[in-house]
Amino acid sequence: MQTTLVKKVAISRAVTLFSYFGLILLLSAWHLVIAPSETANPFSIWAFQTVPLLLFYPVILIKHLRGHIWLCFFITVYFMHSVTIAMSAHSSAILGLAETLLVTALFIGAMMFARWQSQLNKSLNAAKDKPSQE
Repeated sequence: MQTTLVKKVAISRAVTLFSYFGLILLLSAWHLVIAPSETANPFSIWAFQTVPLLLFYPVILIKHLRGHIWLCFFITVYFMHSVTIAMSAHSSAILGLAETLLVTALFIGAMMFARWQSQLNKSLNAAKDKPSQE
């Protein structure tokens, strides 16, 4: 059972990392290169959308379980934004769809990482506390 959990944790961590950095890269490219705002400062829009995500970098780096859970709560705002853009007749609807997919992958990856890592930690602690039979 532990080997299955270890594989699940590794896969969910990879999905979390890929989608997290993909989302940051997409938002950076979107607001600074692909479709910068003509009426506002593109760097302020980029910072407003990207810096809050960057605050979760240490959490993801150290594999903090509660931090991953809070990341799931936090990115619902990005999901609402991306679905709104994707479903509109906006010129960036394709970018909104890409953001929706990355946010969804990040949510699922982070949620499953927190769940499976918690189960693995409980399993390892139970095995460690179990007295050895001689």
